Amino acid sequence: MQTNRINRVLDEVNMHKGQPFMLDLLSREDGVPQSVLAKKMDISPATAGTMVKRLEKVGYLERRRDAADERVSNVYLTEEGRNIGARLTELQKEMNELVFDGFSDEEKEHMKDYLLRMIENLTD
Repeated sequence: MQTNRINRVLDEVNMHKGQPFMLDLLSREDGVPQSVLAKKMDISPATAGTMVKRLEKVGYLERRRDAADERVSNVYLTEEGRNIGARLTELQKEMNELVFDGFSDEEKEHMKDYLLRMIENLTD
């Protein structure tokens, strides 16, 4: 249900799942090589390239040649990309409030612990 709600918003802003994560990474560390994004997102460089092209096409990202190494393209958020990223972050906060409405702080902490253990089990 949460995914359906988020997908509706993503459709409104011309994005696909996975792409908000790329915007979030760039909001914390802008101007990184595409290969670094792929590694941080645990996706193939080709998949990262496709994402960057799509996000560039809708005006959320731009690629610029690295000043120190012309062979490398660094990926940057545009102003529009920053705005969409902020909107998606706010949406995620609203979704968390909705999903966890009525849960005590202790219950939320237990949930977080369980989810982190699940992630650890799935991580190589």
